[in-house]
Amino acid sequence: MKRALNILKWVFLGIYFPLMLSFVSVSSRSTICIDVNVVVRDSMEAGFVSAADIRSTILDKYPDLLGSPINKIDFYKMENFVNEHTAISTTQVYNTARGVLQVMVNQHQPIVRVFAPDGTYYLDLNGQRIPVSNRFTARVLVANGHIPADKTDLVNVSRIIATDPFWNAQMEQIYIRRNNEYILVPRVGEHWILLGQPERVEQKLAKLKALYQHGLDQLEWNEYQLINLKYESQVICSRNRDL
Repeated sequence: MKRALNILKWVFLGIYFPLMLSFVSVSSRSTICIDVNVVVRDSMEAGFVSAADIRSTILDKYPDLLGSPINKIDFYKMENFVNEHTAISTTQVYNTARGVLQVMVNQHQPIVRVFAPDGTYYLDLNGQRIPVSNRFTARVLVANGHIPADKTDLVNVSRIIATDPFWNAQMEQIYIRRNNEYILVPRVGEHWILLGQPERVEQKLAKLKALYQHGLDQLEWNEYQLINLKYESQVICSRNRDL
């Protein structure tokens, strides 16, 4: 008896699952797109775009989208189209059983704002240029001075600072001299930090951190205007900013 029940159970499952898969397949083919729902996943970190902006952009590009069968929509092409937006880094498109098109986007996360002869803009961790926005100002490092055409070193220095909680809280500006030496301007205090050429940056900042934490007391800091980190084996504190 028990064996017969097991056989009946497997026969039932063998019939049930193909029928259900067939039903789901037919249902998917007949599902109509009734709405587009956009979610900006990182809207708390950056506000370059809104969900309404992206939704409007999609519907402008695909005016017949609403009312179209879901299986006629090329999700991959739509993702690539949305990713062409200068503020968007990644996009995921999928549909719900009800026929709502879900569009999940992530924005580029700026690490530095550049002020250069060719304008002002942000750069992200990968060096991607992000236009400034009237609706949102990112609280990130500012870089100015003699900005080079190749931003690789600038992105690297900015990344090291921005991804370290200690330095991200300390530094507010990068100034690049004509000879490509970097100067860091902290948020607190009157001193500047001469980083020198943008090489061995982590080691230089490690020396500076040791000086901050163990080298000078608060009264002594007020006496110095320049901290020179450009030499490998020493840190030089000067009472003036003559470079």
